[in-house]
Formats: sequence, C-alpha cells, structure tokens
Amino acid sequence: MAKSKEEILFESRKLVYENASQLHRYFLTWRHQLLAGYLAVLAALGVAFNWASLRADSKELWIGAIGLLSISLTALFWLLEFRNRQLYRGCQNIARNLEQLMGLVPEEPAIKNGGVYDELIRTTSQTLNHSTIMNMFFAFALLLLIALTLAGLFTFK
Repeated sequence: MAKSKEEILFESRKLVYENASQLHRYFLTWRHQLLAGYLAVLAALGVAFNWASLRADSKELWIGAIGLLSISLTALFWLLEFRNRQLYRGCQNIARNLEQLMGLVPEEPAIKNGGVYDELIRTTSQTLNHSTIMNMFFAFALLLLIALTLAGLFTFK
C-alpha cells in the first residue's frame, strides 16, 4: 500500500531532523577541537617566545615574528570559531523549526515540554552563553598577545 502524502512528508522531515542533529553534534565537536588546537598552538608559540627571549640572536626580530604569528593565529581561530558557531546555530534553528512543524513544540510559551532544540534555544541565556564566553576569551587573548609582543620588543632593544 502506498504511503500517504502526510506520511511521506513526516518521514522526510524526520530524516532532515536526524541529519540536522548529526551535523549539530559534528559542529560542536569541531568547536571543542578548535579550542584544543588553539591552546596547543599557543603553548608551542609560548615556548618559542621563551626561547627567543633567552637564547636567540636578533631577539627583536624573533619576538616580533612570533608575536605577529600569535596575533594572526588568534584572529584566525576566532574567525573559525565564529563560522563554526553560525553552522551549528543553523542546525539548531532547522531542527527547532522541524520540531514546530511536527507538533513537538507547544503553542503556548508557558508550557515547557517542547522538543530538544526548542528547549535548548529557549533556555540559552542571551547575555552569558558559550559564544559570549568564547568571544571574551579570544578578545582577551588577542589583547594579551599584543601587549606581550610590544613588551617583548621594547624590553630587548
């Protein structure tokens, strides 16, 4: 017996929901891997900075180059984090819209038993959330690296 139009539509929505959920997990994993990779790169650059300040000939050149590389990589990782954030938020919004279309989200906002993504979006703080904390982290790192680079350049003149 052939499936009805509603059954086909429900199955299609269910498949898109599953894909959005898988991609959401994938992009969140990427977020954690980006942060771990950034911290590893920063640690290696810290070791290089220490070597340059203690042993290298042409200290100003080495410290300037390492500082510029650190600042550039911080900006790059921040941009990657921003782009990744757009992608996983897109997955959240698609999944939430599908929850609404499939009737998993209550029509009245006072009812709190919605779908997973509806609940996630509804309960996320607009002022202090992971994205805000990541922005503060990268901004602080960028300012600190600029200050350290300048201090290093003026100290070893």
